[in-house]
Formats: sequence, C-alpha cells, structure tokens
Amino acid sequence: MNGVVRSALALALVTCATVACSGGEPARSPASPAAATSALPSPGEERGPSPSPSPPAVTLEEASRALDAFLDTDDVLRQAGAGRWALLLTQDGQRPITIAEIHSREGKPAHYTWDNREVLVPRQSARPAVWFAATAERRDASGDVRTAVFTFVRQSKDGPWRNSFASLLYPGEKAPSVALDADGFATALESRDATVAISPNLMGPLHATVAEEGPKGYASGLIAPGPQTTGFFDEISETKKSAKADDCMNYESIFASAPNYPIFALRTRDGGAVMLYTLIRTSSWTPVPQGLKCGEGRPVTVPAAARWLLSPAKDLFIRQKRQIVETQQYVSAVPPKASTAPAHVVGYEGIVTGGSNR
Repeated sequence: MNGVVRSALALALVTCATVACSGGEPARSPASPAAATSALPSPGEERGPSPSPSPPAVTLEEASRALDAFLDTDDVLRQAGAGRWALLLTQDGQRPITIAEIHSREGKPAHYTWDNREVLVPRQSARPAVWFAATAERRDASGDVRTAVFTFVRQSKDGPWRNSFASLLYPGEKAPSVALDADGFATALESRDATVAISPNLMGPLHATVAEEGPKGYASGLIAPGPQTTGFFDEISETKKSAKADDCMNYESIFASAPNYPIFALRTRDGGAVMLYTLIRTSSWTPVPQGLKCGEGRPVTVPAAARWLLSPAKDLFIRQKRQIVETQQYVSAVPPKASTAPAHVVGYEGIVTGGSNR
C-alpha cells in the first residue's frame, strides 16, 4: 500500500464519519431542560444549584471534521484503487452501493471535488449509536454540480464514523430547510412520529406502492408524481409490453423497503420533515410458454448497468429467470400533518447491486 493510501486510511479510521440509529430508528431528542431540573425543595430546605443540561453527544465541530475526513479520504482511496479500504468507511445501504460503484467502473472511479459543506446534527443525549446528516455540492470532471445528501453513523462512543446513506438532489432542487435551535442543532423524528403527513416508517412502503401501482393506486394521493414514483410505474408498464411482444418474456419489477437499513428524518422549518430512506428494486424476466415455449432459447440483452455482474455473452439466454437488483437511496420532503399537500421526492441515487441468470 502506498504512502498516500496509508495516510488516508489512518485518517479515516480515526475520524471518518457514518451515521446510523440503533434498530433503524433516528435517535431520540433529549428531555427538555425543564424536565431535567431537580424537584422543588421542601419548606425550610435549602435548594442547591440546578444541574446543567447534558452536553450533546455529537457537536457541530465533530460532525464537520467527520464529514471533511470522509469526503477527502474516500476520494483518495478510490483513486488509488484501494476499494477494500474504501468499504471500511461504509455501512447499511451505502456498502453494496460502494461495491457496485467500484466494480461497475472497471477500476476507473469518478473523481469529484466538494464545496459548501454543511452538517445537520440532531441534538442527541449520550447513547451508543448516534448520527448526523450533511449536504455538500459535488462537482464532477465535466463541471456538472449536484447537491449530495449524506448520513453518517457511529455505533459506539469511541467507534469510527461510517457513511450509511448518500443520495443526490434532483438538478435544480434545493435541500428542504431544516429547523435549527438557537445552538444550531436539528431535531430528529421518531420512526412513528405522528406530527407529519407520513410517518418515517411508512414513507418507504408508500413510495414502493406508488412506483408499482402508479396514479390509480391507493397511495397515489399521498406522494406527488415524479420520475421515481409514477414514472417508474410507466416504465414498468412499457417494459412488460415490450418484453412479451419482442422476447416472449414475463417482466415484473417489485419495490420494497429495506428492513435492515435505517430511516433518517429531521424536522423542517414548515413543521414537516426531510426523510432519507432506502428501497430495493428487484426486476425479473421469465419465459412465457406460448405454443412451443416461444421464449425458450431466445437471446435477451443484458442491461448495461448489470454487465459487471452478468456476462453479455454467457447470460444472454434466460431458461428459468433473470433477476436484477437495484439499491436506491431517496430524499423526500414530507409536509406537516395538517397539510393537504403530498410528499415530494426531491433526491434519488440508485445503482445495480445484484444480478442472477439461470
């Protein structure tokens, strides 16, 4: 390992960041300072000084250092071809995504520069697992600029920060305005928070329903139309028609929440929330027996995004089933409960992370 990679890895293991909540839920906000004060003294009893509120488990300065360390170290490791070391900086849905990013580019990772970094740290009491979110402007080699959204998790007080989630806002989209207290801290929402139009634990399943059922599905009024909601439904409908007509194949595409990956949610200034969550999309092709099994023996092109997993030559023929799995990370803006407006998906990043052909 060369000196640059070794230095980068050392920096990462000491300070690099990634956030996750125990059991997949955002950390609870601490009790209010009033609740932490001691009881009133009995008559004649002298009252001592009130205890000070506990310091936050993660400071803004610590989160900023962790974000900087991750962005700088991750790029060095990827450019040096040290993919295994780059994986040490990740967990949850970001781990299979990182594996796919490394292998799908054949050892030639994209190079980015970062600007306007901002951390969004929920006020958390001392506990083993803590997290924070962040945004940063990402510029690629062509000069294109997109806003990236991250979460970072630390599973123990002395453990390393690891990247749990990363997505991109749609071009031209601004990040939802997160509410901050007087000290600059955000507020995390519980999984079943009922003060918003869609609680965090339901956002993924409802999004999956809209993607599969489209504008006529029961969840369509809760989430606004868009490329990764009703747009997916349109794409699936067209692919079903062409797969049957051109290749004599049945095609289906199923979306599901990732139960083992955390959901992150922060209160926004309008009383709603910004939610960060993961969906798994599984697309399948199976031969359709029509007459003399018209689908058997027909070549079906392997999608370009899956060619790092499936051979364009050996996996052309589908005798039983072809499956391609995508891991997708979403940023959504959810209104407060009293609002009649739908939730909006404002950010998306997805990549093929699995595939099989038999």
